[in-house]
Amino acid sequence: MNKNKIRIRKIWLVFAVYVILIGYMGLYIATWQSRQNNLLKYQTLMQHNHIFSHSRALLRDMECFPVRKDRRGKVSWDFEDGYGAPRTFGGKRSHEGVDIMASKDQPGCLQIQSVCDGVIEQIGWLKLGGYRIGIRSKQGYYVYYAHLQQYAPDLRKGSKVKAGDYLGLMGNTGYGPEGTSGQFAVHLHFGIYIAKDGREQSMDPYPILWYLAQ
Repeated sequence: MNKNKIRIRKIWLVFAVYVILIGYMGLYIATWQSRQNNLLKYQTLMQHNHIFSHSRALLRDMECFPVRKDRRGKVSWDFEDGYGAPRTFGGKRSHEGVDIMASKDQPGCLQIQSVCDGVIEQIGWLKLGGYRIGIRSKQGYYVYYAHLQQYAPDLRKGSKVKAGDYLGLMGNTGYGPEGTSGQFAVHLHFGIYIAKDGREQSMDPYPILWYLAQ
């Protein structure tokens, strides 16, 4: 192979590496910019919901969205900020969380996962929440998952979980004695509570859910 051909190949190799690096840098900058925009929107949502003081702690704790994507692509989910909306079952009260609705009204259609590392403090039946799980996060937040169809095996009080661990299946249990189901559409009720003045006080989980969903 003559020197000219070797020189040409070297030039093309350098050019290819340059193009790859430019493309990588462009992707990195676009990803960074998207993340910064999401952080700004998240902080705006936290300010709007008057819980801005928790923004950084929640970001340190919450690592993934509570509902897994359907690998088959047949079932999706959606949610709106329904925190504080009126409820009447069991007496007049306000909604202390956000409902993540399944596109298919079929119990067990989507998997629920832990949004954070933590310890299970509560598990079992509640009249309002049906089969529910309560997890205490590292930063001290109580994360509440309600209306599950069933639990993952071997979960119990005191069990340690990691962000992304499988907790159970989305369902429509609750609003009655143990085993009651079908009183409403299939969904996950997701709530976050913080200890204040010796009591657990609910906070609007919509901003962190919005951020985790991006």
